[in-house]
Amino acid sequence: MFAFAGQWPFTGTPEVDGHPLAAVTSWDVHAGPDGIPVVTLTLVGPGALSLALGSGAARVQVADGTREALMSLGWTPPAGN
Repeated sequence: MFAFAGQWPFTGTPEVDGHPLAAVTSWDVHAGPDGIPVVTLTLVGPGALSLALGSGAARVQVADGTREALMSLGWTPPAGN
């Protein structure tokens, strides 16, 4: 469930299934003719994502709060993460 209890200009913190996402820099809600709203979150901000390079491979790390929120939406992290 997506929730936002704030005011303009963007003073609140969006939540996904009760997990606050402080790293969201923008979000968009679009409802098509079928009436099912689609929420698009932009997760770019301090602590949202980091990239670690080593041993010839790149690995993207997601902050714990962001990870929990994404998993509650059905995301499955890659094996070994």
